[in-house]
Amino acid sequence: MAYFKHFPKMYYDVRGSETVAQRDIVTNILARVLVKSHGWANVDGSITETLIGVGYFQKYLIGDGDRPDTLAHQLYGDSELHWLLFYINGSRMLNPFYDWPLTQYDLKKFITKKYANINAIHHYKDADGYEVDSDAAGATSVTNWIYEEELNDSKRPIRVLQESMVGLVVDEFKSLMNTQ
Repeated sequence: MAYFKHFPKMYYDVRGSETVAQRDIVTNILARVLVKSHGWANVDGSITETLIGVGYFQKYLIGDGDRPDTLAHQLYGDSELHWLLFYINGSRMLNPFYDWPLTQYDLKKFITKKYANINAIHHYKDADGYEVDSDAAGATSVTNWIYEEELNDSKRPIRVLQESMVGLVVDEFKSLMNTQ
């Protein structure tokens, strides 16, 4: 399924002429919807409704080199369902360029370009992981490299949808985008 195929259309003046409006029908790429964890489940409105919806998800740890398309093929047998990984993770994964973890190779290039000294101290933290001043009791230093690596690793755990529910979630997406 092509992701943008199901987005609504709109009229837009792509030529930008100030004297004559020439509108074309274009895909509204700014349209957004968030997944309803229970919208596609057969539920009765009881207090356990959220638990039932959540039960269709599993935790997954993105490995080094995993890409959305290859992961979608591995999980769902269709690489075009890569968008589903972002959709079911909601507001946690809005931007595929910044919300998906970098490979170690790309992370090293990124850190080297961002910092003049990758081993310089970025900040200090205490035993509980809170950022503290350098003279705080038990403060340990966190280098630029470690800071960026921890930030990148925090993007690795995601939730994936059970394969049996993919069709229902895709139908929900189409319905919410009003393009069925």
